[in-house]
Amino acid sequence: MKTNSLVILLIITAFTLLLNVGSYGVVESSDARYAEIGRAMYLSGDYLHPNLMEVHHYHKPPLTYQITALGYSLFGTNAFGARFFLQIVLLLQLILVYFLALELFNNRKTALWTALIYFSFPLVLISSRNLTTDAFLNTFALLSIYAWVKYRKNGSYIYLYLFTLSWALGFLTKGPVIFIVPLIFIIGYNHIEKAKHKFSVHHILAWLLFFIIGFSWVIYLAIQNPDFIDYFLGKQTLDRFANKSTFHRSEPFWYFWALAPLVGMPWLLYLPFMIKNHKNLFKKRSIYRVLAASIFIPLVFFSISTSKRILYILPLYSLFALLIAQLLYLETDRNAKVYAKFNFAWAVLLFASFIIGSFVTVDIFISKILAVFAVVFLFLAFRLYQTNQLTFKSKAVYISFIVAIFLVISGSKVMSDNELLINSNKPLTDFLIKEHLDNRMILIYNTRKPSIEFGLNKPVVSLYDGAYDLNRETQFETDDNWKKYLINLQNKKETDYLNELQKKPTVLLIYKNSLPDNRKNLIKNYSHKKEMKNWTVYY
Repeated sequence: MKTNSLVILLIITAFTLLLNVGSYGVVESSDARYAEIGRAMYLSGDYLHPNLMEVHHYHKPPLTYQITALGYSLFGTNAFGARFFLQIVLLLQLILVYFLALELFNNRKTALWTALIYFSFPLVLISSRNLTTDAFLNTFALLSIYAWVKYRKNGSYIYLYLFTLSWALGFLTKGPVIFIVPLIFIIGYNHIEKAKHKFSVHHILAWLLFFIIGFSWVIYLAIQNPDFIDYFLGKQTLDRFANKSTFHRSEPFWYFWALAPLVGMPWLLYLPFMIKNHKNLFKKRSIYRVLAASIFIPLVFFSISTSKRILYILPLYSLFALLIAQLLYLETDRNAKVYAKFNFAWAVLLFASFIIGSFVTVDIFISKILAVFAVVFLFLAFRLYQTNQLTFKSKAVYISFIVAIFLVISGSKVMSDNELLINSNKPLTDFLIKEHLDNRMILIYNTRKPSIEFGLNKPVVSLYDGAYDLNRETQFETDDNWKKYLINLQNKKETDYLNELQKKPTVLLIYKNSLPDNRKNLIKNYSHKKEMKNWTVYY
């Protein structure tokens, strides 16, 4: 296996990832929220004060928004521009897992399999289509692990600087979370790979680089407002871990343990059996034990945390891929045949579901084109499984890889055909633009929908009537301009302002539920009404 196998892999995945990544609008809530903050940053030119729907939004450091704004400068303020760099960082992750595997196991076959298996994880594919901090954080976490392994193995100080720089960029992406997975790995790895240098001025300079870059944004805002330190480290960091009521993201302890195998299909189903088959490798001080601990300990940590989202455990999947690929290399042909058989069965089940789904009337629309596409991929999987030119180990890997390619392309097609169903509101904003209603003031009743603002490329007015997501944090606002775009219907003075707004042509958007009786007066001046899935448009 030569490195040109990696080049071929990168070309195929790059084409797959970029093919239709912008074919559907930004999706509520995270994808739309990050896209809209990046849009506001790009248009305002203020790259240090994130702004969501006319209110400063300091939940995360600004690097993700800044990278997204760069995408807009290259491709315009659209979904492709918003998600472009997600595809680039996934390609970087494939490069990093390949070379990390090469460093840890000195085996090019294992390295290639690691990259292929990593790309086949559904959670990894989800991260390429959902704009959040997690894909970027994962890249910096993976880079820091690779840099530390290189530094411990050959002692080159350039990798020490690269390590602290990657932690600094990770801190600018999501704060202290950058430390969790890499730190556990480093502690374990240091026991099996001794340091080549004693403490020196380079260690001081490297950590100085981390503090200067990593804490630059926090210090900058703290100078402007000393309360920011308590807000960022207290509410946005500690409370996410310990306070169930702060972000309404509380899930049971077993949340990640149940979902992790599902978003790691099918490989994570085999991993327990692989570990059992090679349990002696985990009993002694070894890289296998380090990888296992670097997965298990953070998984427990994230399970204890009160704030849970499935993408939080994304950094674990590069370690899963490393462990699975090397254990697969060590497996017997008999066991590999079982894995190949199950991967082929998984592929058949998936492709068949798309073929059948295109002919069955259900809520979600599946195009006949995807049925044809599924037949082609089913034939390709069958040919891979039947060929005598590949080992069963290679068959298992390659079949899962083509399934991943199919999922990326077909998944984006399904989402573009069912935008309102998946909570992408582009059809709604397209309707407003087509009917020339976008030049009016847009009012949205009792829900925060940044996708509307993103799709119209203009501010909208949110009408607060008790919704949790409209209970905005305004303590860092320096003026009252935000009040023009967030009207409290439970405040008489603010409803008077709304009445003045509605004397001019406006559009009122109602999401899901009809208006309560005490708010029926909001629609009295509108003569037209249009239903669009969960939306009702009054104009």
